[in-house]
Amino acid sequence: MKLNKIEFMLMNNPARRLMQKSLEFKKFKYFLNRNDINLKGKSILDAGCGSGYSTYLLEKEYSPSKLYAFDLMESQIDLAKKRKLNANFFVGDITKIGVHEEEFDAVFVFGVLHHVPAWKEAIKEFSRVLKPGGVLLLEDMNGDASKFFKKYFGLDHPNEAFFEWSEFTSHIEDNGLQILYQEKVVFEGLRTFLCIKPTNLNNI
Repeated sequence: MKLNKIEFMLMNNPARRLMQKSLEFKKFKYFLNRNDINLKGKSILDAGCGSGYSTYLLEKEYSPSKLYAFDLMESQIDLAKKRKLNANFFVGDITKIGVHEEEFDAVFVFGVLHHVPAWKEAIKEFSRVLKPGGVLLLEDMNGDASKFFKKYFGLDHPNEAFFEWSEFTSHIEDNGLQILYQEKVVFEGLRTFLCIKPTNLNNI
């Protein structure tokens, strides 16, 4: 779903960019280094890229051979394109990503799925577009956190995305992805994940 005016403002300000750089992306890099995974020169997808700051971080850190980034909101993609990055920006639906199967070595998702009623379909898509051996770096909040922000800050998170962590992790695994590592960020309602698509699904 598209952001309301309050959340659009929250997602496009220096505080949000600081959080992406200093908390989410820092944790993603820690997970990758911990597991000896090097994404330099690889193909990367930034799913739900917003105004493109996360895409900027990915380009700067990894110099990908191919960098795609999309968002549901055309206004966000317009902002992202102004960054003049070496990336293919497009308007797209996270539940039906318009790219080929097994196209990317890594998919990054910076706090998007709590906005998506059909979040299960999005996870299925992440698995589809990842190459065998590819990784999913994911940060999100569970239903308890979404309810809190919806009640006290007026954020319009859909009820369908009020998932529990047990449901969330089960659906990741049901779609052929193995969770290598997960950790809370600041509080239990916000977590980051490193998942891998095994080269042999029988290894799960």
